[in-house]
Amino acid sequence: MERSGGFFVNKRWKWTVWFFLAVLMVSLLNGCQASQEVAKEIELTVEVTAAQNQYIARTARYAGKIRGANEAPVTAKMAGRVTQILVQPGDRVAAGQTLVVLDSTGLQAALKQAEAMVASTRAQMASNQLQLENARLNYERMQQLHQAGAIADNALEAARLQYETLQSGAVEASVASAEAARLSLQDQLNNCNLTAPISGMVGSIAVSLGDTASPQSPVAVVSDTSRLQVEVLVSEADINFIQTGSKVNVYISSLSSQPFSGTVVSVDPMADVVKRNFTVQVALDEAQPQIRPGMFAEVVMATEQAENTLCVPIEAVIARGDKSVVYTVDAENRAHPLEVKTGISSDRLIQITEGLEAGTPVIVQGNTLVSDGTLVRVVAGEEKV
Repeated sequence: MERSGGFFVNKRWKWTVWFFLAVLMVSLLNGCQASQEVAKEIELTVEVTAAQNQYIARTARYAGKIRGANEAPVTAKMAGRVTQILVQPGDRVAAGQTLVVLDSTGLQAALKQAEAMVASTRAQMASNQLQLENARLNYERMQQLHQAGAIADNALEAARLQYETLQSGAVEASVASAEAARLSLQDQLNNCNLTAPISGMVGSIAVSLGDTASPQSPVAVVSDTSRLQVEVLVSEADINFIQTGSKVNVYISSLSSQPFSGTVVSVDPMADVVKRNFTVQVALDEAQPQIRPGMFAEVVMATEQAENTLCVPIEAVIARGDKSVVYTVDAENRAHPLEVKTGISSDRLIQITEGLEAGTPVIVQGNTLVSDGTLVRVVAGEEKV
């Protein structure tokens, strides 16, 4: 009987174990099913905006430097050692103001000698005038005596030669030569003062004290800051889209994140033979005191452009291999990819030429996380287009 009772106890224990194992498996299966049902209900939050017809322009950025519309180099007319620099870059100067002084020690000494020579020749000329008058009177008297037969022919001839010699102007020529030498030295002395050719701002100074200035290299540049320009080099791919009078934005990062307005004032008709770039001059519409020549600037120009064309925010378009797609949302809040063809793009927008209609909502945020059929929760995005 004890063995029989043990047998029934063991059997009952085995059935209990199997029962709990079965309950556990059922619970696990139910839990997995519940988890799958919960996962199916998860929604991805996305932002959408509607495709709209509007203006779009492709822009190109070109770097340059601010310069005066009129820039004048300050150049020495003769070689000389720099003894004084009277201005600094950024100083405002008037036309004719002395900026740099060259050594004039030797010229000053030479000028004094020339002035002495002028004084000497002028004194000689005064003496010559007196001698000339005496020679004239003597020659006239000799003519009278010769007519009376009182003197020989050779005496008359000697009086005539003396008078004509003093009349030749040799002394006057000496005075003129001395005066010309004096004036030349005075000009050279004046040229030791290098002056501003125009009124404006000193943009740069290329010499230091003790340097030798030469006519081949400017010692400074003065810019007329009442009219400022940016000179940029434009590629041959963009040059046909740029015309004189076109409006552009000029960014000067050292001053502001906001653009300054500018206008294209000239487009070089010929490209640089080496770089194949075209020089374009852009004038700032308003000269402002904080804008200085030499500042770095970036000019943003519209190249290709289109009016009333279908556009979406540039972040709405995703590349899939060699194709472009946007994600739309259907009535059941399911995301679906839509293949589109694109055109020109700006820094914010991209043109859609095929595959999308105006007014269609497209996902602009979260589109990289969805796939075809993903359940989404749509929130209103900011006005992106």
